[in-house]
Amino acid sequence: MDASGGDQAVITPEPPAYCQNHLGPNDTLPLAKLDWEKVSVPATIGLWIFLSSIARIGFSVSPLKKYIPESCVLICIGLVIGMVVLLMPGDSDVKLESDMFFLFLLPPIMLEAGYFMPMKPFINNLSTILMFAVVGTLFNAATIGLSLYAVSEAGWLGYQDDKPIRISLLECFTFSSLISAVDPVAVIAVFEEIHVNQVLFILVFGESLLNDAVTVVLYRMFEAFNEIGQDNLVAWDIYAGFLSFFIVGLGGVIVGAMFGFLAAFTSRFTNHIRVIEPVFVFIISYLSYLMAEMMSLSSIMSIVTCAMVMKPYVEENFSSRSLTTTQNAIKMLSSISETIIFIFLGVSTLTEHYNHTWNTVFVLYTLVFIFIYRAAGCLWQSVLVNRFRMKRITNKDMFIMSYGGIRGAIAFSLSALLCANIVAANKIFFTTTIVVVMFTMFVQGITIKPIVNLLAVKKHEHTEPTMNEEIFSRVNDHALAGMELILGREGQNHLRQRWIHFNNKYLKLLLIRDHKKVRHQQILDVYQRLTEQAAADYIEMHGAFHPTGSNAIKQPATDETDGLNEFKPSVNSVSSDVPRISVVEPDVEIQPVGSRKSQEARRQKNILVKSMFRPSVSEPPRRKESLMYRSMKIQLQHKLQRQRRTGAAVPHHRQQSGHHAHHGDHHHTKQPEKEVPQMSPPWAQEKPQSELTSLPPWRHQDVKPAKVTALPPWLQHDEDGYATDSEGSSFDSSEEEGSLSIQKTTLPWSRMD
Repeated sequence: MDASGGDQAVITPEPPAYCQNHLGPNDTLPLAKLDWEKVSVPATIGLWIFLSSIARIGFSVSPLKKYIPESCVLICIGLVIGMVVLLMPGDSDVKLESDMFFLFLLPPIMLEAGYFMPMKPFINNLSTILMFAVVGTLFNAATIGLSLYAVSEAGWLGYQDDKPIRISLLECFTFSSLISAVDPVAVIAVFEEIHVNQVLFILVFGESLLNDAVTVVLYRMFEAFNEIGQDNLVAWDIYAGFLSFFIVGLGGVIVGAMFGFLAAFTSRFTNHIRVIEPVFVFIISYLSYLMAEMMSLSSIMSIVTCAMVMKPYVEENFSSRSLTTTQNAIKMLSSISETIIFIFLGVSTLTEHYNHTWNTVFVLYTLVFIFIYRAAGCLWQSVLVNRFRMKRITNKDMFIMSYGGIRGAIAFSLSALLCANIVAANKIFFTTTIVVVMFTMFVQGITIKPIVNLLAVKKHEHTEPTMNEEIFSRVNDHALAGMELILGREGQNHLRQRWIHFNNKYLKLLLIRDHKKVRHQQILDVYQRLTEQAAADYIEMHGAFHPTGSNAIKQPATDETDGLNEFKPSVNSVSSDVPRISVVEPDVEIQPVGSRKSQEARRQKNILVKSMFRPSVSEPPRRKESLMYRSMKIQLQHKLQRQRRTGAAVPHHRQQSGHHAHHGDHHHTKQPEKEVPQMSPPWAQEKPQSELTSLPPWRHQDVKPAKVTALPPWLQHDEDGYATDSEGSSFDSSEEEGSLSIQKTTLPWSRMD
């Protein structure tokens, strides 16, 4: 009761939604209930993805795959769903929201595009890509906008309410800015299926990827001009719009590069928690996208740059399982996003009927102007860039580039953002955009593959480069960089070599966990790949390697091994012709080397031994080095023991040293038994004596028996020609066919007498 004596009004707040629909005192407890409203949105999207996945499985095994792109099938599924939604009672407002598209659906697709981008072709064609993306988009936007404005001023758009339809110049430029850009999502969906050559794909895809900065800047600039009003514009507004063009594009690249290096540096410390390694790739990439979007920069450029920067360092730090998981997850999320985008595109076409205004003249002239100016732009730009390109753009490539200007979901989403209070012709623009997207996706997307086959356009053959191709490519890069340096003109080849030098000297040391400063790293990389290829060939021919660590049985030490080989591998289940790698750990401690030269030799030895034995990633580093060292030493000792048991012939330099010690026993020498030949790589096979004359003079010293005098401490020779380790145990270092030989690998620090 208040001071005046009246009753005080009591206001009861309305309970929240989750507090409503509770059971009352007269209600009974239901066994179950159906609450569709609670899960309607995620359940609908999940059902769409499930149905589209089933349709994609059926499409992949159907003959239609040869003629129709998969994106067109998904749009057709969206159209069917849209028809079902229209026939259902109730609200049928199902559309692709702009925020949902730009914040959730587009980032996974752009992440895949940047992560799996072929870096070298992209960098080699970067100037041409920038020409088409920047100059070409500006040319198309200006010409299409001016042409549509001329059609409007001529009075060809018809009448509405007995008044001629007029579209202002700023409105025409706003529409031309969003319709002139090639869509990267559509390009990926179509061009990856026709498998055009890599240069053509990089040019079209790179253009569609980089012209996002131009499209977003032009769209936002003309939208702001419409808000200000055509009569209220001043010179500073035009200057600010011109400067924002560079700020948006370069700002997105800088933000993406910063987050890319952050992801690479973070992945350096995840070796103890492997399960969270893929998380950093997705979270940091997405944060770079959101940061650029928050700062009104090019978010697509940001996430693409982030993926391209972090990839080479992340792949070195991640384990093989984490790397496989990351790559598969990126492709899966991208595929799901593409499915939802194309389905929503088909659904929104029918359900947003209230937002359509059909104008036949405007639609037809837009299609005509798009084709004419796209072809003209590709023609004069290709002629211009061919004056500076070593590999020219052919006439067939020009036609495919002009014909492959496919529009997609980005133009559709930007047209849906137009406000009727700012752009009066927004409904005409929305309808025309849908027609252009559908026409380019269906007509151009379906017919581009037959045209490529008809013109016999060179296609891309996915093959791994051979060793000779890699060597020639690197030699060619160095030669071009040297020619540019001699001519006094620093081009892209010289800049590439400077970047490689800076990356190897500084960035890899900072961003890669196990990176070691090794001279001639390229040679060691080639050696490792060749050894892995030889192992793969052996597995393909003989089945698999048989490690003997689990089957090892302990044997008493003998004088022959000096106690270094206490563990002898069991051969009960392993044939004699299969190379065995022992992984047991003898009771001998490796003594650390002291000098810097010895440490360098030991480190390079460990790199070469990695191809023989690779321990699991969970083992500590010191144990890894110990196991790899003992793996090589034990295998060589086993070879020596087998030769001594069978009485096999020893090399010439060892026969001389052993002749004086055993001159009385040569009459009782046991004849060597025939051993099963072991597989060895082609480069490690012994050459016949007739082929030695073709060797160059600097290799003749490898033919005659010689003693290694400058080996690291772990491979020093004793006075009898045997190689000894740091503990004094000797093993054979001969070049007998099928054996593992230290002299087979010419190391940087080895010299021959």
